[in-house]
Amino acid sequence: MGRYLVTICWSIVYMLIIGFIAAPLTHNVFSVVEALIIGAIFGLLFAIIIPTITAHAVKDKSKYSKLK
Repeated sequence: MGRYLVTICWSIVYMLIIGFIAAPLTHNVFSVVEALIIGAIFGLLFAIIIPTITAHAVKDKSKYSKLK
C-alpha cells in the first residue's frame, strides 16, 4: 500500500510542476485541480503497471511473478 501512496504523491508533484511550466507555453490557464486529478490517475496506473512488467522481465519469487 505504501508503494501506491508514494507513487501517487510523486506523480502529483511532477504533474503540478509540468502543468505550471507548460500552461504559459501553450497559452492556457494552469488549473491545480486538473493537475491533481491527472497526476493521481497516472500515479495509480504506474504503481499498478510497473511491478507487473518487471515481474515478467525478471523471474523471481514475488507475488507479481504469478501475474500473466
